Amino acid sequence: MKQVCLAAVSDLHLDQDKNRLRDILWSCEEYVESGVDHLILTGDFVSRTPLRSGFTKKGCRVLFAKIKQDMKEYGLYNSLAASVVPGNHDLRLLGMLTQQMSAAEFLRHFKKLHESAIFMESPYPWVKFIGSVALIGIDSASKASGAGGRIGDAQIQKISDVLDRADVKKRFPILILHHSPLTQAQKRLRRLNDSERFLKAVSGRARVIICGHTHTYGIYRECGVQVIQCTSDLIALLRIKNKELHVRFLAARYEYS
Repeated sequence: MKQVCLAAVSDLHLDQDKNRLRDILWSCEEYVESGVDHLILTGDFVSRTPLRSGFTKKGCRVLFAKIKQDMKEYGLYNSLAASVVPGNHDLRLLGMLTQQMSAAEFLRHFKKLHESAIFMESPYPWVKFIGSVALIGIDSASKASGAGGRIGDAQIQKISDVLDRADVKKRFPILILHHSPLTQAQKRLRRLNDSERFLKAVSGRARVIICGHTHTYGIYRECGVQVIQCTSDLIALLRIKNKELHVRFLAARYEYS
């Protein structure tokens, strides 16, 4: 199969900088000579803090509409061109345990980005086939407690079932979620409460995990899986050819003041 190029960013917090996604999209266009086949956004599109606009459901809808419009301008608002998963800020007000938006509602906001997805009898996980890549979307935010995340046993079992599919096994499986499964992140900031069970379930079958939430970037290895942490200022660029992965980080350029 031909080379697949993926670009990934996380934690845009658009109520702090409404043009940040446009800057990312412009940067991708400028940097990548051969073009990006698929854009991955791993959640926290908003901040949802009481001191900033956008923390209400109405505010979220406005910012989500902004995301759609920006992606449409770059021809990326379709299921084969881009994927999104929710972050904890997208579903609840910072510091509040009460969920204000469900993961299913989040998915419906971005319905067109899921038209090619295969669902496992629930909104998450889902899987898309992007050439030689099997992209698996995971919700780590709806069962979150404060800043920490949780995938849940039921979803972990379904992720395992997806990885057992013949059409996934013959591709390059990449998991995308918001919270970092890294042990060091969990110890420091309680990022993913069931990361041990999750990593045990995917070890030896998933090749890559793409995540965000820590506001730090880097490439790590945990339980035999390569973990790529993304931010909003650096674009993680992944090139996959013949099941070989090459990764680099590119600084986002700012076109707008």
